[in-house]
Amino acid sequence: MTALHAPTRKALPMPSCVRLLVALAAVAVLGAGCTHASLPGVGGTSGGGDTGSGAVEEGTCWTGARLGADPQDILRLSAKLDVPYLVAARALADRPAFTGRVDCGADHAVEVYKVVRLPDLEPQLTDYATLLRPETPLYDQVARSVAAGCMADPLAKAVALGGVDNAVMQPQLPTGATLGWAPAAPDQWAKGQRVFACTLTWAEPDTVRYAALLTKALPTGRRTCIESRALVYVDCARRHDRERIAVIEARDAVAAGSFPGPKSIRNGPSGPYLAVPDARWAKLDAACTAYLHAISTTKKLTGIANVDAAEWPAPGDSYPIYCDADTRPDQQSLITQGSVYDRG
Repeated sequence: MTALHAPTRKALPMPSCVRLLVALAAVAVLGAGCTHASLPGVGGTSGGGDTGSGAVEEGTCWTGARLGADPQDILRLSAKLDVPYLVAARALADRPAFTGRVDCGADHAVEVYKVVRLPDLEPQLTDYATLLRPETPLYDQVARSVAAGCMADPLAKAVALGGVDNAVMQPQLPTGATLGWAPAAPDQWAKGQRVFACTLTWAEPDTVRYAALLTKALPTGRRTCIESRALVYVDCARRHDRERIAVIEARDAVAAGSFPGPKSIRNGPSGPYLAVPDARWAKLDAACTAYLHAISTTKKLTGIANVDAAEWPAPGDSYPIYCDADTRPDQQSLITQGSVYDRG
């Protein structure tokens, strides 16, 4: 978008209090339900023995037990796999242990909503140690491949229109939810289960499943709607003029220099903005619109891409491009009630 048109794009900076809540939620997710359980395939320190992990399967739900909960287990695994302790500890810190399977209809911390296999890379992934070294080209290839494979079809098809290299798109998530991925636990990996779990994780156990995020099943109070005049987030059942429906992660493209980074932040009449050519905004809008059409029957709104200059980058070296259901920047806002998610 050029400087001339930058102020007309309806960006909504996230209030500082909301940013703080997001940051705290991210920290909480790392520690949620981290029960003291021995690391699968390594053995415990409390005399309970190794109960082992469960097989990673699509549609299964789990407690919040983490592989990195016990430093002694990490120490043994790092020695067994010849990986430096600190490297192993960082890699395992927030990985699900998959040791406590629960009914998905009950409160759960982790849902495996999809399972991804990488047959082309599998011959290089026989050793779990490979999955503890994130600073290697092979791990980077695995991470990109799994992240792409974890996208639901509507998201994958939409983000392909955005023109952002290696971008990943996800639905806008309720407070306390994060999406991620994890390999099967070490003992299962050693048994030949070379699969990766696509996970929906809750900071506090919840009954909401991934499928609900893409349909009308999720309550309006857990969607993200915006009343732009007051610059506040509201329950989508209330009057609002925008709804945040998805986020495109552009981290890889910014790192590669194929998408504008922090140096492209400019000051305009309405405040800081990211200087992006109009043609690129058009592609991003097309991606947002494609996703909107996949999850909604609305004909009155379109998909609009937005960047908050204060979040470029966001915590965790993230570069989020937000997709809103809105009117075009040159049109008057339309006041609506209810979520645009009306399919399913």
